[in-house]
Amino acid sequence: MKCPYCGEEMIKGFLMSSRDITFAIDNPNGNLFRIKKRDDLEVSKGSEGIPHCEAYHCSSCKKIMIDYANR
Repeated sequence: MKCPYCGEEMIKGFLMSSRDITFAIDNPNGNLFRIKKRDDLEVSKGSEGIPHCEAYHCSSCKKIMIDYANR
C-alpha cells in the first residue's frame, strides 16, 4: 500500500494491545479507566486472543493507517 501523505510504500502489520483498541473523540485526560461510550469506534479484534487490528506503517512520514473493515 502506498502512503497517501508521501507516496512511499507502507509496511503491513498489526496494532496490538492488552485491552480493546478504541477510537474516541474525547480526551481521556490521563485516566486509567474509561467507560466506553455509544459513539466510540472499536477497531480491535480481541475474541481470539490479543486485541489487534490490521495496520500499515510509513517509516518516512511516521504515520500509521488502520484497517478496521474486518473487525
